[in-house]
Amino acid sequence: MSKYPVSPGENDAPLKETSALEELELPVDREFLSLPPRLEPQVMLRRLEETMPWRSTRPGEQERRLAGKVDVEFVL
Repeated sequence: MSKYPVSPGENDAPLKETSALEELELPVDREFLSLPPRLEPQVMLRRLEETMPWRSTRPGEQERRLAGKVDVEFVL
């Protein structure tokens, strides 16, 4: 059994001359400063293990998570 449905033949069209990246207009923030994380990954994972049980029981948490949920299925 296939996990994904068979795609229609329309994707077999020849490639366009310009790539999708050339068509994208991405914002540039010259003030953005990318910094590496300050905590070790294992420390952060331990912190998540400690806080997840009470985070999921906060009032309105389920509604907040449902509001941010993507309701369209897609394949990466």
